[in-house]
Amino acid sequence: MAGHEGRSGTAQAATAARQGRTWRRGDLEAPPFPEVPEAAAADPAVQRETLARLRAWAEQDAEAAIDWYLRDKRLKRVGSRLLQGFAIAFAVAGTAVPLGTAAYGGSGQGWGYVLLAVAAGCKAFDHFFGVSAAWMRDITVAHALRTELNAVRLEWAADVLRAGPRTDPPGRLLEPADVERQLALVHRLAAAVRSHVDGETAEWQAEFSSSTRQLQGQGGLPAAER
Repeated sequence: MAGHEGRSGTAQAATAARQGRTWRRGDLEAPPFPEVPEAAAADPAVQRETLARLRAWAEQDAEAAIDWYLRDKRLKRVGSRLLQGFAIAFAVAGTAVPLGTAAYGGSGQGWGYVLLAVAAGCKAFDHFFGVSAAWMRDITVAHALRTELNAVRLEWAADVLRAGPRTDPPGRLLEPADVERQLALVHRLAAAVRSHVDGETAEWQAEFSSSTRQLQGQGGLPAAER
């Protein structure tokens, strides 16, 4: 495993990556893949620095995805709670208004139907646009990515601690087994990010297509031209 120099290089690269990371609302963008110089196979310092940059790249990718889903979760949470709250409030009002007006000798059934229709509209909006479902997906993906990121960090730290005093000197290349183990952790984290993001996107596409078909079947949308 890498010695103190390799670990400090990893920390510096991770810090630089976090400082350079920018978050933009919209599509989730992956950070650029770091350059792997040819000298990494022969120069011990370059080898350690390259591994540090690869690890920082994978962590940056995971943290950027987590940040995106947590920010998106907040918006979906507000939208879901507003729609659910309005649905409950209008449903209660739609039931209470006719009863209240009837108690005073009036007729409020018309307004009751209107309020109940608005309550149903709030529920339908939430269902067809998947606001609450997206909120739950954001929470699930963010927690899964955080768990995977922490697991990889712990395994990397365990490798460093297990190496103990037998760390490779800075002037010598790392053992092939150590390089393979570090690269495997980088690949594992990067693959986990892509898997969770792709899976969530596929779920969103399936829900959107299902909602569109339901609206077309109910006459809410014109059928697509073939």
